Amino acid sequence: MHRDNRPIPPRDDEREQLQADLTRLVGAGRLSFEDFDRLSDVVWSTQDVSVLHRIRVQHLGAPPPHPQLPNTPVPMAQAGAYLALPVENQPVVSTMGEIKRVGQWTVPEMSRFKLNGSTLKLDLRQAQAAAPVCTFDITANMSVVEVIVPPGVYVENRLRDTLSTVTVETTQPHPNAPRVILSGVVRGSTVKVITRQAPDTNSLWNKLFGG
Repeated sequence: MHRDNRPIPPRDDEREQLQADLTRLVGAGRLSFEDFDRLSDVVWSTQDVSVLHRIRVQHLGAPPPHPQLPNTPVPMAQAGAYLALPVENQPVVSTMGEIKRVGQWTVPEMSRFKLNGSTLKLDLRQAQAAAPVCTFDITANMSVVEVIVPPGVYVENRLRDTLSTVTVETTQPHPNAPRVILSGVVRGSTVKVITRQAPDTNSLWNKLFGG
């Protein structure tokens, strides 16, 4: 925003790029036509560039480089420094498919997934956090869920499970790390939380944790 708190209007190329990215989500089955139409209306009507930023983080997992917004995502391990993104989160739905969030991506404060005979993989080792507590709300039927976290990130299991296997391998929380909550309902599914070192020994995680 400007110093007088007036919002900064988006550029046309920013609107076009975000709409193109949302179109690819529709083609991949990760966004419904109804949600695409609703979001497109917002993309082309808003006069606040931060609205585009929130849509991108919510649906695409990471903000684009922008001279008016932070270029570098906030590390999950950095206490007290996170992106406040009060956005409405639409569930990601998959039937007999696969959902993957790996590599460098931004974890929203709330993520919702609805799975039917599907696989969900969430790798947080190189991820950034939008809040000090990130919640994955999962509704899964006959599905497989795998969550990989780096040492120091504590995972709290609040799942309600029926005829399922839930394994949580977590460590003592690091004072600079966020907390992850698993909530929702799983039926006839397998949920596994694994703690592993970040793949790069010179990664940001290891530097912040003194590795």
